[in-house]
Amino acid sequence: MSLNLMIDQETARFLGTAGIALAGWFAAYQFNAIRDRQNKRRELRIQYLLEAYRRIESCANKPDAGRQEQENFESAVADIQLLGTRDQILKLHQFLQKHNAEGASVNMVLEIIRADLRKEMGLRGPIPPIEIFRFSVRK
Repeated sequence: MSLNLMIDQETARFLGTAGIALAGWFAAYQFNAIRDRQNKRRELRIQYLLEAYRRIESCANKPDAGRQEQENFESAVADIQLLGTRDQILKLHQFLQKHNAEGASVNMVLEIIRADLRKEMGLRGPIPPIEIFRFSVRK
């Protein structure tokens, strides 16, 4: 009888240890899955906003923008409204309203996207305002 009781206690200890190990593995797996989803979401957001930034910048200060540039700009506006932060979307709306009324510089939109992208990528410190360069004569 004493032998049966000992086996049961040993089995119980083993099962308890195995259960704790299994629960730990499961918890670690869940935390890694959550972290991986967050990282993927962050990477995707950075990629889309970086492309939106480039498309807007390529159209900025070009009064003679062609059809492709206009479509790129419209696509960037859609991406910002989909994946941008609240502040980015508000700045974009301010720009669009002002541009529709009287023409406006898109720099405030670019500045906030640039600041957020730099923050996401761990680039800190003060940076000068955006200056957009365009050749005056295009061939």
